[in-house]
Amino acid sequence: MLNRIPAPVFLLLLLGLTACDSAVGGADSVFLTAELSTDLDGDPVRFVFESADVQTGRLTDVSCDCELDVTEFLADRGFSRDDIISATVASGRLVMLFPISERLDFLDEAILKLQAPGNSVTEVAQQSAFGETREVALDPLPGRDVAGFMDDSAFEPILQIDAAALQAGESYEIGLVLEIRLELAGV
Repeated sequence: MLNRIPAPVFLLLLLGLTACDSAVGGADSVFLTAELSTDLDGDPVRFVFESADVQTGRLTDVSCDCELDVTEFLADRGFSRDDIISATVASGRLVMLFPISERLDFLDEAILKLQAPGNSVTEVAQQSAFGETREVALDPLPGRDVAGFMDDSAFEPILQIDAAALQAGESYEIGLVLEIRLELAGV
């Protein structure tokens, strides 16, 4: 049947179908991806903990004691938080910062959560496979709209970890690079 359709008509039909697939939001929506790797003070987002503070084989929340915000990112592009229609975690990456020789394979599981006043603490990404590497991608959880966190003046990431083994008396630092996909009301 396809070989009976003239080539120009087939190409127009194909282009029309492709356009339908890419029109996810409203006709006036704009999609941007914000990469968050520093907090409001310009410091790298990192989770710091001592081996004595984490019990192996048990999930433990580790705070970054930092706040993240998309206001400046949006303002630089001519938008504000009021323009946010929806937001999802596009990706997350954990980076082992200290000890220098340590790899992330000391973890059995990592769950990234977001918290902000007026919002329930929400799991947004996770990982349970750690190789002998200093960096690992987190798997975003599907269908988690985090627009409520972006609407606030700031939100905090929390890393919940289950450590398989830790070196006694050691301090640990794990960095975070978080990408948020924002759907914004267009101009």
